[in-house]
Amino acid sequence: MTDAGVRFCREARPAADAWQQLCHSVLPAGKRNRRKLRIVVGPRVYSNRLFQDIVSFFDGHGEIDVAFVTEAGCDYVSGLRNRNIDLALDCVLSEDQKTDDLYSCALIWERQCVLMAPDDLRAELPALSFYDLQGSAMISGLEGSAEEKMLRNTCRKFHITFSRVYRSDGITTNMDLVRSGTAVGLGPQSFASYYQVSAVPLSPETMTSLDFICLKSSVRRKDIQQFRDHLLAVCMERRKGSAGTAQPPD
Repeated sequence: MTDAGVRFCREARPAADAWQQLCHSVLPAGKRNRRKLRIVVGPRVYSNRLFQDIVSFFDGHGEIDVAFVTEAGCDYVSGLRNRNIDLALDCVLSEDQKTDDLYSCALIWERQCVLMAPDDLRAELPALSFYDLQGSAMISGLEGSAEEKMLRNTCRKFHITFSRVYRSDGITTNMDLVRSGTAVGLGPQSFASYYQVSAVPLSPETMTSLDFICLKSSVRRKDIQQFRDHLLAVCMERRKGSAGTAQPPD
């Protein structure tokens, strides 16, 4: 946002709070304690089949109204700070976004893989290094996104040059490019079966996590704490029931 936009949000907050208080005062007694949760949901929530467990939680908590935001290009960090968003699941934080006001905990760990078309000859390899991607066409998030920043950092670190980079903030577009053989991408192992692509683990092994992210000032809110504890319990049960589930790195 511009400086004027930041100032507007700050100065409009008392009016927004007053409006919420007014709405609360005129609601029927049975609905006054309903809380609203606005949650940004990333693609790994679906590829790890976690969404139904999320829905089950809210089915059992009728006192919470929930809204899911699935826009890949959503600036959820600004949304959290402006309190337009309550929490985010499976969103990448770039290094400059990892600030002291954000709380984050890992729900699921997965191997980071090179994603490619099923008929790509490299799909039969046991592993690929970043150097093996030299000269490939690559997919990335939009310029300035956390995904794009990490890709640029990887290029600098390993001195890699790609033949072309396709940028998109839509997971469907990205996976269509991968599946067609137009480009390769980086992503978690769970994308393979969900998006019908091949996933070859990176070497050396690199782990990536599906995170629960909110403001530190919000983490003790009863509804957010209950929801986080539900997801942690679900993911722990999955780890117990599947020997193949990746564990957090030491």
